[in-house]
Amino acid sequence: MLHSIPSLPPCPAPVRARSSQVHASALNGWDGLVDPAIVPEIHALRDHAPCDISRPSIPLAQFVAFSESVVARTRDVSIPWAAGLRFDLATLGGVLGEPVLGAARVGTALRRLVDLFAVLQDCTEMTLEREDSMASVSYRILDPDIWPRHQDAMFTLGIVAQILRRGTRSPLDKIEFAFEADAQAMRGPIAKVLGAPCTFGSDTNQIRFPAAWLDLPLPVERPSNNLALVNRAIVEHRRRTPLVERLAQVVWRDMNCRPIEQDRIAREIGMSSRTMRRKLADAGVSFQEVLDECRMRQALFEFRTRPDLSIAEIALRLGYAEHSNFTRAFHRWAGMSPQAWRSGMH
Repeated sequence: MLHSIPSLPPCPAPVRARSSQVHASALNGWDGLVDPAIVPEIHALRDHAPCDISRPSIPLAQFVAFSESVVARTRDVSIPWAAGLRFDLATLGGVLGEPVLGAARVGTALRRLVDLFAVLQDCTEMTLEREDSMASVSYRILDPDIWPRHQDAMFTLGIVAQILRRGTRSPLDKIEFAFEADAQAMRGPIAKVLGAPCTFGSDTNQIRFPAAWLDLPLPVERPSNNLALVNRAIVEHRRRTPLVERLAQVVWRDMNCRPIEQDRIAREIGMSSRTMRRKLADAGVSFQEVLDECRMRQALFEFRTRPDLSIAEIALRLGYAEHSNFTRAFHRWAGMSPQAWRSGMH
């Protein structure tokens, strides 16, 4: 007998002020890869984006659903990957991508892409790391309400691979991939499409490659180093993003990685913890309320994506020292225990 899952409890308005957005340039290049019958959907998504602002955007959930739908209908998992590989880097965020295309070395281009991504897509984490002989670019959507999001990862890592290919000037080898999704959910022979080893069920989506590639020169056809334009866009994006949303993104980013410490997060956001508490109070919410809401939303995400984990393991991933504390908090939020909620999903 199937149990009915109750409606989600209403989220405090300050925590869910607006939906995550992605710059409309993410749709560039898909037209020539999909069936003509799908092209009108791309145009419809573009039409959704306001044209009279500096950041024409579409709901991130809609773009992700579009990429999933394309693969589901065509049964061709290579389309998002190809869209990333052929993406015109100069059009990222309008003209903001020109410094990426104008970088002289692979590492510089990747760093500029990582820095720019905060402007391109809300509630998302992209990092570039170097460890011994290997380097990696990791990407994940932080918004736990957006799932599945597998093909969006293929698209974004395809953009990264394009930069690597421009540096190596040959087919990529010595690379490997990791994906959040399990292999079956990816809907195709991913390793064959990518021509590289893949692991699944990871905490992030990642492409790993020899660290020496970071120093490879890039062919610079359209030199541009107008980083001031990008920096202004980053500052403006931070300014117009409500504090509660910025706080929630940091909490989701750090959950399962490091302790959620109010003072540290306040410094990262650029203010004292006292100022942050005051500004949160002005928005009608406390730090603890934001943290609790983020944990509960992430709990639902963990239930959906990690059925193999116990309640105690999920509680630990959410930052609870005791799973009984998580059980009580979840019951207050949802009106039932996490065990009851999880059983109702099947």
